[in-house]
Amino acid sequence: MHNPNEHRGPIAWMARHSVAPNLLMGFLLVGGFLMALRIKQEVFPEFDLDMVTVTVPYPGASPEEVEQGIILAIEENLRGITGVKEVTATAREGGGTVIAELEEGTDEQRVYQEIRQQVDRITTLPEEAEEPDVVLATHRRGVLDIVLYSDADEWVLRELAEQVRDRLLQDPGITQVDLVPERTFEVSIEVPQENLRAYNLTLESIAAQVRRASIELPGGSVKTEAGEILLRMRDRRDWAKEFGKFR
Repeated sequence: MHNPNEHRGPIAWMARHSVAPNLLMGFLLVGGFLMALRIKQEVFPEFDLDMVTVTVPYPGASPEEVEQGIILAIEENLRGITGVKEVTATAREGGGTVIAELEEGTDEQRVYQEIRQQVDRITTLPEEAEEPDVVLATHRRGVLDIVLYSDADEWVLRELAEQVRDRLLQDPGITQVDLVPERTFEVSIEVPQENLRAYNLTLESIAAQVRRASIELPGGSVKTEAGEILLRMRDRRDWAKEFGKFR
């Protein structure tokens, strides 16, 4: 005879057979432990930004001038590029930025090169605007920060930092080392006002003369019996003392 008060179901069955749930629990514990050892652990997960940024400095320009002279011209040239999902732009005082979001699965390098070529073809940018900077956004993982501190001159600290950077890059496990904050080299040429008046010069004329004189250009080649000799005009100046001897 069937007892109506008898409980049925998997829980009731396990309650009557204690060996099965113990085996199941042991299997789950061992399996969970083995899978925990195979879990990939990362400080920052890997992901792709999938965007290309075009930045154009325009010193002294208002946001309206940046939009009319730079933003609209770049957006017009980026239209129709295969692989570009959306284009957004920001116009601010002194420059503008255009961001092209790429479609998922697109060849980033191909689209980046095509955007760069389209931007280089633009001939209507204002003369006062600087060269466009086209960058493919990438994510880099920071691992370690090394701080160098001393009462020495900034130039000495920079040289020491560059030595440390070069030694770190010799390790095959290190791909990139950046100096932060890194100030770019700059040469300041100052001319007394009385000299400008005495020689009837202006700062614009001096700047133009420096640009014309501090150059490095190829001059062709000369074929000889021993081979081909490359000619190159080297009059480039990189250090302040070299500009100090400029005539």
